[in-house]
Amino acid sequence: MNCFQVGCRWGGAVVIFLLLAILSPVYGAPLRVGAPPPDISLPLLGGGTLRLPAGVQGKVAVIHFWSSGCSSSCRDEMTVLETLAAAYRSRGVVVVAVNVGQKGSEVREFLKGVNPSYPVALDEGRKGAQAYDSVDLPRTFILDRKGLIRYKIIGGAGEGTLKKMVLSLL
Repeated sequence: MNCFQVGCRWGGAVVIFLLLAILSPVYGAPLRVGAPPPDISLPLLGGGTLRLPAGVQGKVAVIHFWSSGCSSSCRDEMTVLETLAAAYRSRGVVVVAVNVGQKGSEVREFLKGVNPSYPVALDEGRKGAQAYDSVDLPRTFILDRKGLIRYKIIGGAGEGTLKKMVLSLL
């Protein structure tokens, strides 16, 4: 091994470090299981504002980031989330769906026939999604009663998986 090879390795590491340092404020650092999520405030589809995680403190919270662009899987998940919310609401479970990048009128149209009983927040500017490291959708976070991230689901999740995770925190 010559000095040039060693220098290239260190140079490559420096470039990667600099890219991460430059891009992390834009995309946010990955949220880790066991850590608290960032504070965000989002308007609700039905009016009002929801602050996360403060607005769900003391409850087991399922926070689902989605968009109508994720095909029928998001509509299916909304139904699964409704079942979960109804079944465990009395035991302190709250579900929040955060629509990413769409106007309220588009969200209302998408939700026709689903009629969720849980809050639907709007993140038109995608700042909440960026803070929650949710650029790719869908993405779901499950918080414990202390407000810490206990599960992070990248992509879709079935009813059995969500139910098992929620029950483990009750």
